Amino acid sequence: MGYFIGIDISKGSFNYSVVDEKCIQIESGKLSMDRNGFDKFKKIVEKYQDSIVACESTGSFHINLVSFLVSFKKEIALINPSLIKRFSFSVSLRKTKTDEIDANVIALFICKNRENIHYLMLEDIDSIVPIARLRESIAKDIAKTKTQLKQHVNITFPELEKNYNIFTLAVLNLLKHYPSAKKVNSASNMEIYRILKHKNAGRAVNITHKDIKELARNSIGHSSFEYEALVEYDVEHLLFLLEKIEKIEKQFIDKINKSKKDDVDILTSIKGIGDITASYFIAEIGNIERFKNKKKLIAYIGTDPSIAQSGSSINKKGRISKKGSKSLRRTLYIMAMGTIRSNEYFKSYYLKKRQEGMQHRKAIVALMNKLVRVIYALLKKREKFSLKKANSASFSNNPSACSCSAVCSP
Repeated sequence: MGYFIGIDISKGSFNYSVVDEKCIQIESGKLSMDRNGFDKFKKIVEKYQDSIVACESTGSFHINLVSFLVSFKKEIALINPSLIKRFSFSVSLRKTKTDEIDANVIALFICKNRENIHYLMLEDIDSIVPIARLRESIAKDIAKTKTQLKQHVNITFPELEKNYNIFTLAVLNLLKHYPSAKKVNSASNMEIYRILKHKNAGRAVNITHKDIKELARNSIGHSSFEYEALVEYDVEHLLFLLEKIEKIEKQFIDKINKSKKDDVDILTSIKGIGDITASYFIAEIGNIERFKNKKKLIAYIGTDPSIAQSGSSINKKGRISKKGSKSLRRTLYIMAMGTIRSNEYFKSYYLKKRQEGMQHRKAIVALMNKLVRVIYALLKKREKFSLKKANSASFSNNPSACSCSAVCSP
C-alpha cells in the first residue's frame, strides 16, 4: 500500500499531511524547522516506508529540509507552486487557506499525479542552480546599468556614444575620469592618452586621444555636476558588476566541469550554443534521466502548448503553458537565437516554419522545441551533434511543429 506525504514549509516550521493511495488523510501535524523537527519527521517518513514525499519550491525555505530527506530517501519531489495553486481550486472552491490545508493539498496532488512526478537526487540539491541564478541576476543588472549609462552619456557626451562602443574597458575608464565632453576638454592630450593606453584598459580599441579631443571640442553635450555624477556612478557600478560576473562565471564553469562536463560538451557540439548557456541549461534540468521522454522535458521547460478542456472538447490554445522555469525558457531562447545565427540546420528549420506562414514568435517556439528534442536525444544517446545525425530518424520521428503562438519573454 502506497502513501503520499505533503509538506508545507514556512520559515520556522512545516506542516505535513499523509494520505493513503485512496487519497484519504490518515495523519497530519506541525513540526519545527530545526534538528529536533527533522528527526521527528524522519521517524514519520520511516513509518510509511512505501511513500512519496513532496513539497513546493518555496524560494530558499525548502532547501535544508529537502536535502535532509534526500540523504536517506529516494522518492522526494519538488512541485511548482503554480501547479499546486491550480490543483487546489479543483479540490475545494472555498478560499480558506492554512498551512495544514496546504500540506494536505500537496499530498492529494502527488496522490493523483504520481505518474508525472519528477524525483530529486542528492546532486539536484547540491547543484549549481543557485550560482546560475546569481549569474543571471548579475547579467540582468549589467544590462540595466548599460542602458542607464547610454542614456546619461547621450546627455553629457553624445558624440562619443554615437561613434564608439562606450562599453569597452578603455572608454569606460575614460568616462570614469572624464564623464562629460566639458571634462575631456579640460584634460590634456597626455592624460587622455595614458587612460586609453593603461594596462587595465583591456584590448586595444580603434580610438586615439586626438579623436576623443576632436569630438569633445565640437560636442553639443550638456555638462552639469548632477549628470556627470550619474555617469561616474554608472561606470563604477558597471565595472564592479563586470568583475563580479567574471568571477561567478569562472566558479560556475569550474563546478559544472567537475560533474557535468560531458553534458556541456554534448550541447556545445551544436554550433551556436556556448559554454555559459550550455552550462546553465544543464544546471537547470539536472540529470536527463529524470525525464521519461522529450515531451516531459518540454513540459518541464514550459514551452508546451497550453490546453483547455471542457467535457470531450480539447482545445490547444495559441500560447505556451509557461509552467516551468522562466530562467530556463530564457536560456533556451538564447540558445535558439544562437543557432539561427550560426547553425545552418536549425536556421533552415526556422526559415521553413516562416515560409509555412508562421509568425516570427511562433516559429521561434517551434525552433526551441526542436532544439529540446535534439538535445534530449543527444544526452540520452551520449552522442555529439552532427548534421548526419540531425537528419536521421532519431531526431525526426516526433512532430516538428509547435502549435504555440507566443514565445517566452526573454
